[in-house]
Amino acid sequence: MKFSKILFNTPTEAYDTCIGILGGGGKTALLHRLGDELSKYHPHVILSSLTKAGISKIHPVHFYPEFESEESRALLLENNPLYIMGEVEHEEKLLGLNEDQLRSIYHASDLTVFECDGARKRPIKAHQPFDPMIPGYATHAILVVGADAMGAKIDGKLVHRPELFRELWDVKANFELDARFIAKVLTSQYGYLQKVPSGVKVSYFVNKADSYPDQARQLAITIARFSNAPVFQGSLEAGYLEQII
Repeated sequence: MKFSKILFNTPTEAYDTCIGILGGGGKTALLHRLGDELSKYHPHVILSSLTKAGISKIHPVHFYPEFESEESRALLLENNPLYIMGEVEHEEKLLGLNEDQLRSIYHASDLTVFECDGARKRPIKAHQPFDPMIPGYATHAILVVGADAMGAKIDGKLVHRPELFRELWDVKANFELDARFIAKVLTSQYGYLQKVPSGVKVSYFVNKADSYPDQARQLAITIARFSNAPVFQGSLEAGYLEQII
């Protein structure tokens, strides 16, 4: 199953797009999955991030200073997909690009896919004002949530920044997230959409349906009731994707 279906009817439609992935519960896996899929149809696909990322075991990492040099850029673009980050923070963590650097790699590629924010492997999060936004020059955004957010308490085990989440949404630590509440967080201008400029095409993806099939379907159906944007549920691990209609 092609996960590019979240955005496009056919992979060839992805030409000249800049795709941001925001949220939690599978962003990094989706980034590299889209890179592998779309590079079969486009000769210059670039993957990156506006935030910190772990070392990828899927695609070798290259760094933006290499890309700035016209001499080395041509060699870099022979990699497809090409994964570019800012620099090494330490042996297990990479720093992302800034918006201007991301814009430059977008202009040099057939299409660019990037992570926008971090969630420390939690399925749902609260956004800080200083978290990166999807840039205004981006064309598409995929908002990701893990199905294991269903029934989670706001205690930090499954929610990134639990104290901030409780403050923003006026809930207690023992409050259990249900489908309606999660959908509100994902589709509200006070929630995830605050990081997506108008004009950027939004799609939603509920991941981990292999482990939480009932929760994933219920959550995806509820998001579809809150939003007119396309909604999908499935599993990156199992290679399964279904659109909610």
